Amino acid sequence: MYCPKCATHNIDGAKFCRKCGAHLSLVPQALSGRLPEAPFTKFEEAIKRRREPNLGRAIRKSFMGFAFLIVFAVMFLGGRTPGFGAAWLLIPAFVLLGRGIGDLVSLMTAQSRAKPLAMPPAERTSELPQASFYDPLAPPSVTERTTRHLEAVEQERQQAR
Repeated sequence: MYCPKCATHNIDGAKFCRKCGAHLSLVPQALSGRLPEAPFTKFEEAIKRRREPNLGRAIRKSFMGFAFLIVFAVMFLGGRTPGFGAAWLLIPAFVLLGRGIGDLVSLMTAQSRAKPLAMPPAERTSELPQASFYDPLAPPSVTERTTRHLEAVEQERQQAR
């Protein structure tokens, strides 16, 4: 086995290069085309789960946003003038409402993208379409009617003689 870093010949079972010390344990797997996938850490798995659209999480965020709005409305309509502290309730209310609605929209778009599109019926490829000689969309052929034209020219020459 040769080192991919310095091209030194090493024994087949070597884990490290004897000259430069490069890690060689994955070289046989790379040559065979079977590299192992790097496992996700728990943190990466949690991030991946949070980014996936989830209906329950979207509804929960929306309801929490509405709950903050209701608490603010009760404080405002309860006769008590909402002070600076009550106004802070609007920040999480609108943030949670926005995230909940955003998750719902992303979930609906993900579902609509997952639906297969209706494909038009496949045409039969074993048959050639009927060629229309006077098709206005087809470009004119260079060789079209050339033999007839040449025959007419030849007949004119013969008659002129």
